[in-house]
Amino acid sequence: MNKALHFLAKITAALFHPIFMFFYGFLLMLSLKPHWFGVHHIQEQHLMIVLVFIYTCFIPIIGIVVLKKIGFIQTFEIQEKRERIAPLMICLVFYLWLWVNLKNQDSIPSVLIAFVLSTIIALSMSFVINNWIKISLHAVGISAFLGLWLKIRFYHSQDGVFFFRFQPDHVSGFHLHHLIFISILAAGWIGSSRLLLKAHEHREIYIGYLVGFLSVIIAFAITF
Repeated sequence: MNKALHFLAKITAALFHPIFMFFYGFLLMLSLKPHWFGVHHIQEQHLMIVLVFIYTCFIPIIGIVVLKKIGFIQTFEIQEKRERIAPLMICLVFYLWLWVNLKNQDSIPSVLIAFVLSTIIALSMSFVINNWIKISLHAVGISAFLGLWLKIRFYHSQDGVFFFRFQPDHVSGFHLHHLIFISILAAGWIGSSRLLLKAHEHREIYIGYLVGFLSVIIAFAITF
């Protein structure tokens, strides 16, 4: 394999690691629809951003590092099916805790609660499927991310807000359609990069895509 392409695939695996996909979705949701959270701009929700990062990224990462130190997993890539059991359980516990604590708060939009629930469903389905095949968690993450934005675009954009607000003083020219298009391209490249790195077989990628989409559909059907 071309070294540059291999390096790009490695970078892609790190940047779009499934452990970060919920946090990315949350930040973008807060940038697109801050009024859903009762604020005018993302900067007004510093505390919530920090707390979500701690519970969905920082603590799971620390847990994986500890598992590596005690020898429960051999590498941070977690290449073996059996090594995925504990990391998936750690993530599942903290997402369950997050969902239980957010679902009855009036200040939290139902779309975010549905996204948390979709992550719980995706983790649960992946945990079960992992007993038979090494499902691509990268594919699960990016397809759930894409599914979220398709749901927002077609079912939760009655307010007519389609542009992101990354700066407090103006709306950017980045449209929701741009994000969806980029997400589709990213999903294709992420799947291809996992194949290039020989981390998965084709069916493991396809099942990952399916699980991600299904988790969003089920979670939104339960929430709304």
